[in-house]
Amino acid sequence: MRPVDSRYATTMPVPTEVTNPQALPESAYEALRRQLATIAVLGGLTFNAFLCFLNTNVTGIRESHVMLFEMALIGCAFLAALGRRIDLYLVSALFLSYMLLLFALRGAIDLKALRDVLIPIGFYFMGTQVRDTKLADRLVAISIAIVLAFGLFEYFLTELYLDVFNVLGYFIARGSLTLEETFGATRGLFISGLRPEPRTLLSFLGQHRVSSVFLEPVSAGNFGAIVFAWALFRSDMRYRFAVMAAALATVVLADARFGFYTCILMTLMLPFYRLVARPIWIALPFLLLALIAIYGLATGTEGGANDVAGRFKVTAAILTRLDLPVVLGIATTDEFTADSGLAYTLTKFGLLGFVALWAMLVVAPFKDPKAWVFHSMVLIYLLLLMIISNSFFSIKTAALLWFVLGTAHRVDWAGLSPRSPAPAGSPTGKAYAPAMTRPGLTATEAPGTKNRLPRNP
Repeated sequence: MRPVDSRYATTMPVPTEVTNPQALPESAYEALRRQLATIAVLGGLTFNAFLCFLNTNVTGIRESHVMLFEMALIGCAFLAALGRRIDLYLVSALFLSYMLLLFALRGAIDLKALRDVLIPIGFYFMGTQVRDTKLADRLVAISIAIVLAFGLFEYFLTELYLDVFNVLGYFIARGSLTLEETFGATRGLFISGLRPEPRTLLSFLGQHRVSSVFLEPVSAGNFGAIVFAWALFRSDMRYRFAVMAAALATVVLADARFGFYTCILMTLMLPFYRLVARPIWIALPFLLLALIAIYGLATGTEGGANDVAGRFKVTAAILTRLDLPVVLGIATTDEFTADSGLAYTLTKFGLLGFVALWAMLVVAPFKDPKAWVFHSMVLIYLLLLMIISNSFFSIKTAALLWFVLGTAHRVDWAGLSPRSPAPAGSPTGKAYAPAMTRPGLTATEAPGTKNRLPRNP
């Protein structure tokens, strides 16, 4: 047999593709993690619209169905958040232990309070585990496209929309509204879907406040502000300006004054986020709480109009009526607190729980200093929203918010090239092993890597 010329043996690489037995399961789990994240985020966005469709066209819906859907979505988030890091388990154990203590002192179990905090815990840690900016960008873009398309359908074809999605009937069926509150009406938009006074944003659009897939306009405005913040932060995001425009369009269609003012403030604050230290952020909500309570005690206000100043007075009135045990979280109250996020959080979790939850958010660690910009935007959003509503606990908007915040915290932004984020795990689960060599031959390595051994002279 003719021997092989050694000149060819030194120049012909012989890559041998082998399967890494550990990479395949890891890659499969990373793919499953992304699928769970997509289901959880988009499901949180759209499941109320789906249930409304079922209630209108198929079968009656009850509050228990809503709870089951929320539990399933939160379960998906926690499955995707599982990992070797201890932070998820530690935070969850501390929170559950504290809430069990409060329930024992109160003599009553509040499942809604548990759900309110399990949502941010599950979705935030899901974002830290997935840590894929490309997926986060895609979910933001898809979400706002769904919201805007659904909203335009509602605005231009309202009667057809109500034939398919009887919003008022859905909220009555699940027990969120009564016939007295709807003045006997069983078909129509949500009770805040028509503004009695002229619109604030583009008055020529009329009194209709578009609710989109959220079925009520407050969440639509909040969601627009969240999407706008992410696009403002992600300077190299694909279709960035289209996403920002869609977010602002959603805010305007919903006539969401809060969302509009929040977008302006987050933009104006861009040069100053790095100047605001964490202790200031930690103190702000409690300083605000103290000032509002002092105002309520000094003026004896009983509430106000349906605007920011009026909600400020509503919060002041609620705070002045709370007993010390309620403030400490060891007693319950029948006071309606949904129009004040500050009062709601205080009565659900007590002063100690409020301080702990807010402080954990402010001091949450992040991998790259760039994340502080988006982190600060989220703090502004929550601080402003606490004055007028408790809607920041709703999974409809909170799912995407906490997922992208977790993503921002765990991504190495400095190490990312524009538009090409690094995935969390190997996409193929395969590796290249060096080929067997004989003395005098060049050892081959994985394609794309440099040869570390000298060539045969």
